[in-house]
Amino acid sequence: MRFVMLRALFSLEPTKWRTVKSLDGLTDYNIAKFFADNYLIHDTDLDYTILQPTVMTDKPGTGKITVDEGKFGYNSAEDVARTLADILKYQNTSHKIIKMREGDTPIDDALSRV
Repeated sequence: MRFVMLRALFSLEPTKWRTVKSLDGLTDYNIAKFFADNYLIHDTDLDYTILQPTVMTDKPGTGKITVDEGKFGYNSAEDVARTLADILKYQNTSHKIIKMREGDTPIDDALSRV
């Protein structure tokens, strides 16, 4: 069984909470997510994947993303939903934290290379 969780970008990186514009003012939220994510990673035996998209928009999805070190960007909610579902097709995404933003790589190709 897989546990796939949607989180905010940088939920495990407290040093970025005050420096990334979209996270400013969400300190209490980030603290809660930090402890929840750490518990999942270090104190459970769950087969997890954590998806951390950048800012979500209502724009139509393109079916293409970038999986990277977490540069600022945007994601359509449609592409985030599709990526969440498609993560289940790839065992290589297990026990990983995936940072995503809109890009030029088809979702399946991006996930197959994580």
